[in-house]
Amino acid sequence: MAWGIWAIITVALLIVETITVDFLFMMFSAGTLAALFVSLASPSALALQIVVFGIISTLGIAFVRPWARRHVNDSSRGESNVYALAGRTGQALSDITANAGRVKIGGEVWSAKCAGEPIDEGSAVVIQSVEGARVVVTPVRNES
Repeated sequence: MAWGIWAIITVALLIVETITVDFLFMMFSAGTLAALFVSLASPSALALQIVVFGIISTLGIAFVRPWARRHVNDSSRGESNVYALAGRTGQALSDITANAGRVKIGGEVWSAKCAGEPIDEGSAVVIQSVEGARVVVTPVRNES
């Protein structure tokens, strides 16, 4: 019956992981899942189940968690999503005024407005900021 307790703990840890998305509780749930399989194979070996839980959890925290955190978009390290557009360049698809315009940024078309003088169609632009679903742009300055 120890497998049932391990199963409940595994599910509870996975629920906590979905709330935190820190990859810590997922490593513990991997340990509980391994202990669950050990309990199915050897129901009376509680000490072995606990050792397997400890080893798998520790290995997960030491090796898998750092890898997973590097490969998942971590918004705590600066801007992410649309706010990461600031500083990128694009091309004006139409004339851009203080009220309207369209730009292409990395294959995506955005509504735009200029932060200063109007910008002609076809000009290269730099994204200054994002305001809702519209980017604020300025022309690229050619320094020769």
